[in-house]
Amino acid sequence: MLGFLRRKAEPDPSPKILRVASKKFNAAVGAAMAAIHELEEITTRAKSRMSDQKRPIGQGDLEEVLRMLSDAKRRIDSEMEDEIAKSDDQGDTEWNKDGYDLLVAPTFRMANSPQEIIDLTLRASDGGAKSARLVYQLVIAEMDVAVARYYVTLNTGIKTE
Repeated sequence: MLGFLRRKAEPDPSPKILRVASKKFNAAVGAAMAAIHELEEITTRAKSRMSDQKRPIGQGDLEEVLRMLSDAKRRIDSEMEDEIAKSDDQGDTEWNKDGYDLLVAPTFRMANSPQEIIDLTLRASDGGAKSARLVYQLVIAEMDVAVARYYVTLNTGIKTE
């Protein structure tokens, strides 16, 4: 599907086998799942606030969503660190480049998505975005995209007949 959008293959200088500490990857999977839950919860609250027509979205609303994302990131990082610390697994998982790109990298990205969204929002604000409402909508859209992107990642490789 959508094969016409694929880039042409280029020689890949990266190693053929990539290793990731098993306990780190397992913790990242849990963190990615926690991030999905956190983002869905924050998005629901933010969308509810958007539908409140009685008062316009302001800077305070944007700061509140960023605080919720920051709190979520702190909780996710703490859970990830705890999981790594309590694991006594000393092994590595081995991935070929395709497997790493399809599952490992997106899993770590999802685990870090609250911070990525915060960083994007700060860049938009520092870049001169003047409308708190538009930046608020951007944050909501980015949360939805992060969750959808990871669900697609989890669906990749599942063959249905």
